[in-house]
Amino acid sequence: MRWTKIRFASVVLALVGQLMAQTAKPAPWSATSERTVGGPEADLVVRTGDINNLGFGWPQGFDPFSGQSTPSHGYPWKPPAGAPAGTDRIMLGSAVTPQDVSSRPGDGYAGSTKRADTMPQPVTLVVGNLPTKIDAVVVQMFLDDFQAPVWHSRFQVSLNGTRVPSFEEAVNALQQTGPIGKLVTLKLLPEYWPLLRSGDVKLLIDDPTTHAPDGYAIDFVRILVNPRPFKYAVSITGSVVDADTHSPIAGASVSAALVKGVADRLGHYTLSGVPAGLVVANASAAGYDDGVMPVDLAAGKGGTANFELHKHQEKAADLERAIATRGSAAIYGLHFDTASATLRPDSAAALQAILTLINSKPGSRWIIAGHTDNQGTAALNQKLSEARAASVVTWLTGHGVAANRLVPQGIGMKQPIADNSTESGRALNRRVEIAPAL
Repeated sequence: MRWTKIRFASVVLALVGQLMAQTAKPAPWSATSERTVGGPEADLVVRTGDINNLGFGWPQGFDPFSGQSTPSHGYPWKPPAGAPAGTDRIMLGSAVTPQDVSSRPGDGYAGSTKRADTMPQPVTLVVGNLPTKIDAVVVQMFLDDFQAPVWHSRFQVSLNGTRVPSFEEAVNALQQTGPIGKLVTLKLLPEYWPLLRSGDVKLLIDDPTTHAPDGYAIDFVRILVNPRPFKYAVSITGSVVDADTHSPIAGASVSAALVKGVADRLGHYTLSGVPAGLVVANASAAGYDDGVMPVDLAAGKGGTANFELHKHQEKAADLERAIATRGSAAIYGLHFDTASATLRPDSAAALQAILTLINSKPGSRWIIAGHTDNQGTAALNQKLSEARAASVVTWLTGHGVAANRLVPQGIGMKQPIADNSTESGRALNRRVEIAPAL
């Protein structure tokens, strides 16, 4: 009996080992989905969409993970049978109407497809159980023909309905044409990791506001939890200087994908081990608007990103310009004591700028949203952000703005725009944002 139990246990262990080996083997590119545990790329890789360049295929020897751009391809096309929702199809922002397509400047995708066939669809990733310990998460998307700087579109990127500002900033910095596709790798900040625990994650890219006929497509999306060193890794070098004086900004934080660095006394920095493809480098420093720059990194070649940061300004015209560009304006001149929602006297200039902006647009409605860093509990930060937004609304209504034109919101620590592991990142996350209410 003892021998039988031992033999049975050995058989079970062998079967478990075989199953683990099978699980760890990455799925072929032709598969429309993948979930690999303990594989060569990460503790967990989840993919939706086959890796086939929207059905056009790859040139001989082409590796989409090496950072190369695809050759230009044709359009329009019909989604291949069995293609998961949101992949291998032309999409247009949900605000775009047939009249927009016929009357406004736009790209070839928009002009050669039917509006009814191009409504944005989320890409659903079946994440399942996550590793017990999570150290890092990246999202990789093979994106095609995004051109927000050209057509003045403004894409929103959400996971399960929660917008991810750092992803939006990255996507809206892309200038792809041809049309061509490219791998984009983005770090998912820890505050968004709980969204992965729902089991299924819906990633949606949409432009619901501008009516810009800017067509786009997604070949596949991957989530990598605890990624290993990337097979194709490159370096980025550059500098961070003041845009007006061209003086170096020593201590500025610079990041791309999972790699972080700090500018030295001359403003120089180097980031090593960055994944090949399109990454979005970000530079930030206290008192400056952050800089965002897409960097095209092919395997075997280094990239360069030189940042000229502008001093942060919060006059009414500055706020209006930020809203036109990004859809909202972050305000750092509203000052509160730690853990307090009472506006300090040195907030007067920022409050007056908000008031001037609102009064310049009669009948408009505005969202006033409070954001915090991650210091303290989520519950306390939520209450604090709500109270701070309410304080701003109270000041505005006290200066003549009708209460029904203002929508206070408390976001707490749920939507960081920078890494809370650094003081400069926490400073950027402590903000009040103003945006038009749709």
